Amino acid sequence: MSRLKKSRKIFLTGADCFILALEKQPFIEGTSGNICRYVIELEGNLDTNGLISKIKNNENIQWLASLSVYKSHMFARPVWKINEKGIVDINVHESDSFIPEEVLNKRISVEKPGLFFFDVIHRSKGNSCFIFSWSHLIMDGFGAVLLLKHLNDSKLGVFLTDDPIEAGAASFNEAVKAKQFIEATKKNILTGLSPSFRHKQINQKIKVITFSKEETDEIRANGPKLGALFGPGPLYLASAARAVREILAGRQTIVNNFWVPVPQNQRKKGATGPLLGNHLSFLFYLLSNADLTSTDRSVRSINSQMVNQVKLGIPKSYASLMQYLRRIPYALYHHYTRGKKGASLSSFLFTVAEEHPKELMTFHGLKVVEALSFPPNIYPPGLTFAFMAFGGYLHILLQYYDEVISEVEITKLEAIMRQELVLPDCS
Repeated sequence: MSRLKKSRKIFLTGADCFILALEKQPFIEGTSGNICRYVIELEGNLDTNGLISKIKNNENIQWLASLSVYKSHMFARPVWKINEKGIVDINVHESDSFIPEEVLNKRISVEKPGLFFFDVIHRSKGNSCFIFSWSHLIMDGFGAVLLLKHLNDSKLGVFLTDDPIEAGAASFNEAVKAKQFIEATKKNILTGLSPSFRHKQINQKIKVITFSKEETDEIRANGPKLGALFGPGPLYLASAARAVREILAGRQTIVNNFWVPVPQNQRKKGATGPLLGNHLSFLFYLLSNADLTSTDRSVRSINSQMVNQVKLGIPKSYASLMQYLRRIPYALYHHYTRGKKGASLSSFLFTVAEEHPKELMTFHGLKVVEALSFPPNIYPPGLTFAFMAFGGYLHILLQYYDEVISEVEITKLEAIMRQELVLPDCS
């Protein structure tokens, strides 16, 4: 960490700059912006004072809390600024709500230090919940797990020593290849759930769908049977896309094409860092109405697109594009990332979170009974699917807004996805 401390300014990664551009979307009451959350349910009463003391005395967390984004003007290249003092916000609640509204609706300004906060919730039956909320700009989900590991056991080492900032000049040709690929896949008419107009205020909701161990095993076996050759991701995405298609059919909306970018961790296998910054690229899926006529056809289309993009090196090329774009003036970058007339950049948002690590099955001496990783729910599109397994149980974490999809439609969406995953349509 000493090498980072000597520098007063640190350049953002390419993925960071893309996320920063998304931060410029107009403020809408009821949204929490580009905030991620890691929710850990614990068996027993968490020692709040001991935890607060450990957080405030943790050098790495205090250093992270000192960071903010600095731009001298709209055409400047944004950097991380290390402020003299960090701000670590730790709040304690008494509540049986899964995530209390004051936590769910809290916002973070990336231009002020304190880009993350912690909440401890004491439940009425004697158990506790620990919630780590952070701006997606400061780290990705992998980095968040590293921070939690370090907070749980500081002997695991310091994860800030691997400076991720300057990865070298991006290949211009690779960047052009990624840009051309994206433009080719997005040239068709795209369909989504979001309304064509913007609301001044919207209502944020979360729903967790849980499958039994038997259902989870069955779902994992269904993937390869349907053509998902490299993990269950294609089946998960197919179930989400086909469910959204049915919701739109109920609205008598014609489905043309869904376009869904899916994030990919770019760290090497077994990496223990870096913690700071986003180290992501994407795979991009274009699903036509014809692709979505059955589950197996959807899965095979997604799997085929995945294999094709890996062969073409699209994730690497897109990472080069993001590295290249971070060198252009910020104002131009923001213009580049905006959809036409403010339209959504994706039909819906989708991710598959890594399984909760074995090193975190206890947290500050208490047994972890549930752990869920929530990505941001950007509006538009305002509907996010996250799949995550814990203890042999598969969960679907649905994040949505009432103004995008109704409670009746969410109930229908759940029923469709359960059917799609456990008893898929192979017609």
